[in-house]
Amino acid sequence: IAECDAVDQEIELSRFKKQALQSVSVTGGGVFEFDQRELNSSFLDVGIGSGIPLGGFDSILGVTPRFRIDWIDAAADIDIPKHLYEFELQFFYRRPINERLSLLAIFSPSIRSDLTTSDKAFRVFALGLLNWECIPDRLMLSAGAVVLGRADLPALPAFGIVWTPNRVTKLDLRFPLTKFSYRLAKNGGHSETWAYLGGGIGGNTWAVTRANDQSDELSLRDYRLTVGIERLVDGGGGCFAELGVALGRRLEYERDDSEISFDEAALIRAGWRY
Repeated sequence: IAECDAVDQEIELSRFKKQALQSVSVTGGGVFEFDQRELNSSFLDVGIGSGIPLGGFDSILGVTPRFRIDWIDAAADIDIPKHLYEFELQFFYRRPINERLSLLAIFSPSIRSDLTTSDKAFRVFALGLLNWECIPDRLMLSAGAVVLGRADLPALPAFGIVWTPNRVTKLDLRFPLTKFSYRLAKNGGHSETWAYLGGGIGGNTWAVTRANDQSDELSLRDYRLTVGIERLVDGGGGCFAELGVALGRRLEYERDDSEISFDEAALIRAGWRY
């Protein structure tokens, strides 16, 4: 009983800092084929987040400008740019409605292109979720809708479950990414170390100019399985590293409805967040 009481009384990490600058993040990695070299890629993603409390840190508006560049290493006969860019401004809003209900909304306008065309380069990611803690601190159900801003995937309903049976185990089943996490260590209210298994959809859509000088919409898609480790620190910072496999990889163009499939590939990602 004493051990259970100690677990219940442990200090939780805060997800936000009590200041305007909420985060500075850098993430990088890539997808690399095991045998062939038809299509490999690497990326760098940088973001700076600020937070505006609306009456308190339970209700917060986050604003995060982001920049991402993807370097493409493809076979000579594949029509794809060598560089793809994304400039995004993400708005994050979270508001409690009552003790068990809360609203979460993300709105992210962006420019995604190879910087040779602006035709259909403007994209919007949007997510709206109503969260209900049917069992406080244990089971949360979510329902809403998500617009991925991709040519290959339409707007979709969003449903999810976050199950936390105890303080060291968490199952997050929310589209487009899912994760099972197990806590390895905790340093009071300062930091936590978690191992996790994850899965989800990778890729995106960009406006590009093809080899025939026509503008088009390029979509890359894969299905990912990953294993990783992450360290969380009080205030929302931390770092992570993960390895995995990318399955069902394919390239699509909208203008002529063409598609190319690729073999599975290794996936590696790592990141740091202040």
